[in-house]
Amino acid sequence: MTLDLSTLATAASIAMDAFSVSICMGICHGGLGRRDALTLGGAFGISQFGMPLLGALVAANITGFLNSWTPWIGAGLIIWVALNMISEAYTGKDKTNSCMNITLMNVLILAFATSLDALIVGFSIKSSGGSALLLALSAGVITFLLSFSGALGGKKLGEKIGTYAEYSGGVVLILVALNILTKA
Repeated sequence: MTLDLSTLATAASIAMDAFSVSICMGICHGGLGRRDALTLGGAFGISQFGMPLLGALVAANITGFLNSWTPWIGAGLIIWVALNMISEAYTGKDKTNSCMNITLMNVLILAFATSLDALIVGFSIKSSGGSALLLALSAGVITFLLSFSGALGGKKLGEKIGTYAEYSGGVVLILVALNILTKA
């Protein structure tokens, strides 16, 4: 069980939603401090850590039923998430939804919403024989670091990078799905 470039790229791509939301929170809250940035980074990082493990658990319990269809289903779900990410970036939906007060409940809702793609990726990585634990650890750390720095730098970086981060995350997820399909 070794950490490879594919796992790191996948972890980084699923962190892009949380990163973009953190940037938006920084834009919306010009006076955002370190404590708020730590709250966002911590909540998003923990969610991105837990969801791939939950996805792998689900996959481990149903792969016997799905056999050879599991990689196709996982790849299809990843493509669906990627297209939704790209669509939301194009329409600007994430920017308007993330301008809310930084309360525990709002942060938890955002953390859950931005980690749903990690659940699906965890499902597919387990189905294709990858390590959900390495993905979860990588995604948690990368998401924390990106979300923390994104929240603090949101005012400066958000308008330039926020939408492009969504696009690149979607493209990387599509490449991951194609990689899964080539192995199926």
